[in-house]
Amino acid sequence: MGTVLEARGLVVRRGQHTVLRGTNLSLERGTCTLLLGENGTGKSTLMETILGLHPLEDGAVQVQSKVVRDAEGRRARRPHLPLGVLLQTDGSVRDQTVRHHLQVCASAAGVHVHDEALAELAQRMDLRHRLDDRMLTLSEGQRRKVCVLGALLPGLAHEPECLLVLDEPMAALDERGRSATVDLVAEVMARGATVLIGTHHPERFPLADQAYLLNEGQLQPIEHDGEASDSVESWPVLTGNATRPSPWKLGRTYAWSGGTPLSGSVLGVLMTLALATLLFEASTVADLPWTAVLGLLLLPSFVAGSVGDAALLTLRRDRAFQRLSALGLRPRDPLTPLVLGAVGPITMGLLLDVSVALDVAVAGAGVGLLLSQSVAAADALGLRLARPETLHLRLMMPLLVLPFGLLLDLLA
Repeated sequence: MGTVLEARGLVVRRGQHTVLRGTNLSLERGTCTLLLGENGTGKSTLMETILGLHPLEDGAVQVQSKVVRDAEGRRARRPHLPLGVLLQTDGSVRDQTVRHHLQVCASAAGVHVHDEALAELAQRMDLRHRLDDRMLTLSEGQRRKVCVLGALLPGLAHEPECLLVLDEPMAALDERGRSATVDLVAEVMARGATVLIGTHHPERFPLADQAYLLNEGQLQPIEHDGEASDSVESWPVLTGNATRPSPWKLGRTYAWSGGTPLSGSVLGVLMTLALATLLFEASTVADLPWTAVLGLLLLPSFVAGSVGDAALLTLRRDRAFQRLSALGLRPRDPLTPLVLGAVGPITMGLLLDVSVALDVAVAGAGVGLLLSQSVAAADALGLRLARPETLHLRLMMPLLVLPFGLLLDLLA
């Protein structure tokens, strides 16, 4: 059959605790592997490590003999084969519709899902009437159904050579949702997909080829006996060769669908303009040194950039950033700070009766863009930590005042 995934000697620490201690795992093409263990033994950590989401103290993860992540710091930017991901938390973007979530999951794996097939798949999960509703309006169980379906979509394509990683797919599902999930897993296995499932319910997956118990950071093979499946329903066949989503288009969609810029960079710029209007009059501004005037003009650009990337701020919730990162998608929204950075000085000039040259507007656009991407890079670095909320990178923002002052002196 051939080996799809090879994980050897994995050593992973979460804080001061070593979770994986030289763990080994091999997945053969077209097989289903169950990962069992009590809560807190490291099942989720192992599955997320296989997806390249955790740094390794030792060992390496390879897919089709290509490195996903190793202890030397190498990391693949995109999956080496079509990938479906279900994390322990949903990893969904709450402001997106069910339809958009499923389409992104499919297109990220190169699979095209037409409207009729999508409606039929949603019907199997009792979700057809919710396709155009936003994820935040769904119940916990309905969101889980959507995310399970999205993770399994790559396995429904023609001759799918894909890897599907599912962490607790039965969590929060009703009985019909569990039955549909079992049937869908059996269907993608029949079509040749390789499946790894972390679960507390091994009896639900009778077609599994092997099962392992994770205990004290080591995998122990165990016997697996499941109940036979009575499913005879056919599932739609999806087509391949879909175009992967553009990170820039996704970034704009994620940023503005939740209104993050309106509560962040846009609001900050408006407050800066209002405060400057209250504190300064045109006559007093004319008496200021040009460096000070330039600082006032570029202040909205600085504020717009210091907020960071609106798309990334939207993706901080429910580990959506980690799920998309595993799929090789890194949405960005550089357009918002770029536009606000250019418009800010022009608007400030109109309010203070100061003539704004083209080079100042261009400098404002550059300040907004570069600063926002710098803050976004720091935010993304923090999100890769085991507990990102413990790192307050925004406390380092005052350090950006110095290069801003140097830029003003250079432009003046």
